[in-house]
Amino acid sequence: MIKMIEQQFESPNLADISLTQLLKSLSDPTRLKIVGTLLRAKKEVSCAQFENLGKKSNLSQHYRNLRLAGLVSIRRAGRHSYLALRKTALDERFPDLIETIVNNSEDKC
Repeated sequence: MIKMIEQQFESPNLADISLTQLLKSLSDPTRLKIVGTLLRAKKEVSCAQFENLGKKSNLSQHYRNLRLAGLVSIRRAGRHSYLALRKTALDERFPDLIETIVNNSEDKC
């Protein structure tokens, strides 16, 4: 029997994240699509759902960038990784900012 190892990657405290850092992370179209998907899903999403957005190695860097900017949490269970938008914490620090950015960017696409 194979034991599944679960790991939660540490996300930074949002009090340490500036608005500039957050906006810089969201300025990339791929990262913005990922955040938009997570916002609409309102739950944890498998990274496999984003495979159509690029190569695995590039996506890995996008996930890392989003995590370090405080936007997402990442959980690994076995060989699978899951992303979740840190919506509650983000809304406390930057009220309605994520929805505003995502909704306005979707109007332009």
